[in-house]
Amino acid sequence: MCRDMPPLEQAIQFHGHICPGILMGVRAAELALKHLQLERDRDEELLAVVETDSCGVDAIQSILGCTFGKGNLIFKDYGKAVYTIARRDKGKAIRIAQKFNPKRSPGFDRYRELDGRKDLTEEEKVERENLLGQIFESIMTAPWEDIFDWREVDFDFPEKAQIRRTLQCSRCGEGVMEGRAISIEDEVLCPSCYLDKGGQ
Repeated sequence: MCRDMPPLEQAIQFHGHICPGILMGVRAAELALKHLQLERDRDEELLAVVETDSCGVDAIQSILGCTFGKGNLIFKDYGKAVYTIARRDKGKAIRIAQKFNPKRSPGFDRYRELDGRKDLTEEEKVERENLLGQIFESIMTAPWEDIFDWREVDFDFPEKAQIRRTLQCSRCGEGVMEGRAISIEDEVLCPSCYLDKGGQ
């Protein structure tokens, strides 16, 4: 992926297609960049805590450079379109929450209906693309305050990610990161084998 691409193009290329969720993630990432006066992460200067596993997280990864592999993307499975972005060097963090909108336009509901079906007629495919164009325009041109609530928050910065030894699970024989291994009696267990053995 080319870092010289505009943020929207980076996110779409990373995600694989354009959809309302990726667009909302792009807007959240851009708000974080502006508010925290930062650029894309290179070495864990940024941290992102995401409270959903939906499409918008791909924009956070591609635009902000926060990833699981670098250890600066933290996932909390709360099912909320909320992103907390923190800047280590300034000790600042912003929590961005997508506004709840139970009265979306009929066009959005119709788009969701069409997008969830595989048996579209040619006319419905055209309708879906036209609706996506309208949604794109409304999300990408909306003022941030119309789609997000945000505020600066205190943030407990974890240590930078460390490379840890890999141990062998006594039960399944697979490798497990030292920090996740569970020592029980004379055994070293991976979390899944520990749970299978009745651990809690």
